Amino acid sequence: MNSAFAAAFGVLMVVTAGGTGGAVVLAALGLAVVAVAVSLVDRRAATVAVLLSIIALALADPAPLFAAASGLSAATYLVTRYAIGSGTAMLTVPTVAGLLGFTAVGLAATAVALPVNWIPLLAPVLMAAVLIVVAIPLLADERTGTLTDPTVEREPQG
Repeated sequence: MNSAFAAAFGVLMVVTAGGTGGAVVLAALGLAVVAVAVSLVDRRAATVAVLLSIIALALADPAPLFAAASGLSAATYLVTRYAIGSGTAMLTVPTVAGLLGFTAVGLAATAVALPVNWIPLLAPVLMAAVLIVVAIPLLADERTGTLTDPTVEREPQG
């Protein structure tokens, strides 16, 4: 049942990746379908299937909605496929919220056409800032809750 659930997202990923391209796109999609089938036995093939779908997306240049659907399906496919056999929950509320949230942000970014060509250069800086803000609580001392320098050794509890 769980493998069929993951495979359904894998097939959805391939179908929405683009069928409007030429022979190379169709070959990549065909290999991606084969990789989805192989991933039922060996989950490492799921990564190959996603990479082949990305190649098809890059070559086919589909509409943003299809690219977003393919990306959402690919992320869900990987989460569900790698959760099978590991004993972890497949789709939790935070996982689904993150998947849908990033998809919505990506679609919103493609919907707003700004005349400034250098804005994509801000994305890495913005992502680094977000990661730093998220990581700040991880630097806090477990006992006191105060921020500490991670390079300084702590005294052993005793």
